[in-house]
Amino acid sequence: MTEASFSSEQETLQPEYATRLLERQDTLQREAQTVLAELELLPFLSRAGTLRQVGSSTLGLMVWRDIDLAVSSPGLSIEDAFEAMHPLYLNSRIKQVRYFNQSGPFNLTGQQVYERYYFACLYDMHMGNEWKLDISFWLGYDVHPEPVHDALEQRLTPELQLTILWIKDIWYQLPTYRTEVYSTDIYDAVLEHGVRTPAQFDAYLVAHGKPARC
Repeated sequence: MTEASFSSEQETLQPEYATRLLERQDTLQREAQTVLAELELLPFLSRAGTLRQVGSSTLGLMVWRDIDLAVSSPGLSIEDAFEAMHPLYLNSRIKQVRYFNQSGPFNLTGQQVYERYYFACLYDMHMGNEWKLDISFWLGYDVHPEPVHDALEQRLTPELQLTILWIKDIWYQLPTYRTEVYSTDIYDAVLEHGVRTPAQFDAYLVAHGKPARC
């Protein structure tokens, strides 16, 4: 890929920085596959339903250690979900598991498509690298729709990949990221609104009633 420089009146992505973003992304993506292999996640989760690895670890958009796994499992009971997760609970390198029942009366959206059992896990890999694993057992449909992931798969170009990595790198350590501002905001801004710099993303957030960088 040729060296790229994306500019606004305020910001430019320098070639050296772009190279570092891509190198780190590639390293994290390889490491993610090692985590999945070490934990043998795919075989035992697949027993609960149709498993799909989604998000940045498959799209080449990684800036931090996070893996998203979606299991389409209509009708799955809570007991069966915990049975599927049992090997993780027994793994000595799993630091934490948090469970959220987002089904029935606890599904605040009221929409069937968002019915799920959600597990957030922390895995202590070698060399002190901590990974966050987001595992969702989706209950509403035979195959849970992933429209944002699918749109990125179809439309992502090297230029857009770098733009997203740049903005995510600035945002992922800010306190409002993943509480008020999400990766889906970045994806929407870049894909649908022509955002190409962090400054433009700030303007996008303000226009959508969300906090920009201080």
